[in-house]
Amino acid sequence: MQKRGYLPEPYTDFILSIAAEEIGTLGAIAILGLLFYLMWSIMEVGLYATSQFNALVCFGVTTILFTETIFNVGAVLGLLPITGVTLPFISYGGSSMIVLTSCVALVLNISANEKIKKHMEESVA
Repeated sequence: MQKRGYLPEPYTDFILSIAAEEIGTLGAIAILGLLFYLMWSIMEVGLYATSQFNALVCFGVTTILFTETIFNVGAVLGLLPITGVTLPFISYGGSSMIVLTSCVALVLNISANEKIKKHMEESVA
């Protein structure tokens, strides 16, 4: 589709259709599977967080990733209007990449701090 010029913004809004065209349906499903696995991992960090603030940050990051993924996939499938929302970590877009990377860095920091707290509690007990 992209090779014939049918897609208006192939590297931002329709990157999933380009991936499906180039690497096949299984490749596109694998990309979505990895995104949903990332969301699940972030939710697990939030579920095991000892602080309510840390849990809410994790749930917020998951919500951002989920809504961006759903809006992009819905636009690619023609179920939702094209809104310009990028596919997280895949689409061409510098500001989206910076924000999402910062969000994942926050979650990694929360996960590391939770492990340190757990280790400290085990060594004291």
